[in-house]
Amino acid sequence: MVKIMSITRTLGTLLLTGTVALAATETQAQSIAQPGQSREDSRSDEHSKQGRPWGIVGSWFATTATGLRQLITFHADGTVLSSVPGEASIDPARPPHTAAHGVWRYLGNGRFGVTIWDLFYDVNTAQPLRYNRLRLEVTLGDDRDNASARAIVETIDLQGVVVGSRTGSANFVRIPFEPLE
Repeated sequence: MVKIMSITRTLGTLLLTGTVALAATETQAQSIAQPGQSREDSRSDEHSKQGRPWGIVGSWFATTATGLRQLITFHADGTVLSSVPGEASIDPARPPHTAAHGVWRYLGNGRFGVTIWDLFYDVNTAQPLRYNRLRLEVTLGDDRDNASARAIVETIDLQGVVVGSRTGSANFVRIPFEPLE
């Protein structure tokens, strides 16, 4: 009888702990902003005067002025993931590189600063060759489903020295949700 009571107490404790954990997870999930929403109090001066700082959250098609197409996702936690053609390559003149990873910050007035890095490597040895650092200033359009960006791309050697730099621009179009039916 004592053993059954001990098991019952243990199961009750586990059930209570699980319930508390699920409630905390649900609260945390609800605090993540939806595209175009602010996680902050919309009555604050920063937000009411300068727009919604989470408006960039979501996935986008981007096209540079040179015609390069890419996919880019801005996460609610301030991180960025970007993919471009050429990540996989066996051409020694155009070595493969990782997907690009980075961060974004709200600058105010519908503008966002972005810094993204990717690593180029030797296809045969997997040894690192160089880095690319992409810095963007993205400005949301009035409809919040389009944006434009100014860019600086820097090639950086393994010692951290900038060995090349170029400027450019890009246009972004938000990827919309499309229901099955």
